[in-house]
Amino acid sequence: MTEHPGWQSAFIEELGALGPEMGIPRAMMRIAAWMMVCDPPEQSAEQIQHGLRLSAGAVSTGTRQLITAGMLERVSRPGDRRIYYRLASGSWQAPLEAKLRALGRLRQIADQGVASAGDRADHRLIEMRDAFAWFETQLDQLLEHRRRPTP
Repeated sequence: MTEHPGWQSAFIEELGALGPEMGIPRAMMRIAAWMMVCDPPEQSAEQIQHGLRLSAGAVSTGTRQLITAGMLERVSRPGDRRIYYRLASGSWQAPLEAKLRALGRLRQIADQGVASAGDRADHRLIEMRDAFAWFETQLDQLLEHRRRPTP
């Protein structure tokens, strides 16, 4: 396969543009994308800032959020006082599982609403519960499939 010039920048910008559609800040998504294609794979905040032309504040906030989401981890190097970041092993699993838990919580709240409303629960509440129950089931199956070792 032939490498296309500028593929890394295109990847970073396309993923960054998708962020707001997913409820994720654009800068945070660009940092995640950068960490997937940068060389070396461990980057200091300054390297991320320079590579993406982001402010120090945006990098600080973005890396902190990505660490909380389980996508990045901090690493240190002997004799170097700077903190470096790298993608965490299984970095996509943690945010997907967090979304699954959130969908499960939405389904639980809808279940409670349907139960509390009794005969007054109309199609809107029932559709919400059923939709989130379906999403929860489908995502749980996908994640379970992902956890299984490949032969």
